Amino acid sequence: AAMKNGLPLGVIICMASLCACTPSPAPTATPAQTAPPASPATEPATKAAAAADATPTADETTPVAAEAVVRAYYAAINARDFATAYAQWSDGGAASGQSFEHFRNGYANTASVEAEVGTATGEEGAAGSRYIRVPMELRATQHDGSVRRYRGGFVLRAAVADGASAGQRRWHLYSAGIQRLPE
Repeated sequence: AAMKNGLPLGVIICMASLCACTPSPAPTATPAQTAPPASPATEPATKAAAAADATPTADETTPVAAEAVVRAYYAAINARDFATAYAQWSDGGAASGQSFEHFRNGYANTASVEAEVGTATGEEGAAGSRYIRVPMELRATQHDGSVRRYRGGFVLRAAVADGASAGQRRWHLYSAGIQRLPE
């Protein structure tokens, strides 16, 4: 079977869609004051391009920085800033396995999310990239008041190849392995 980071590709795709269709939490975040959002078709690409233009510092490639990406992902989801959350995925969101519209719509019934992000482990390199695992537990409160709990984690990727842009050298979500816990 096709494998990616030691997991069957079908499992990773399933987990990535589970992750994007279920709210991911983060510490309480306040939405930033910004101009009106761009159209849904261009919004994620615009934010991803802006993020890629900034130059990463040495601190943005540490295990702690990988944990911060997961926290930022859930903070954006909690703030309903789906373009920023989507842009945390590698390849401008494509690594989520979903279109931006499908990703955003996956949170339609979610009122809020809270994530406990664990310690990044297992950093390794391969073919011009670095990979690291970040565990997490998620509590997603639905609009009807019900609560869904999830456990799993993400594999994050940062490019290290010559010629990689500053944005590519930062950690991005690469795959997810998240399961809903019994109620």
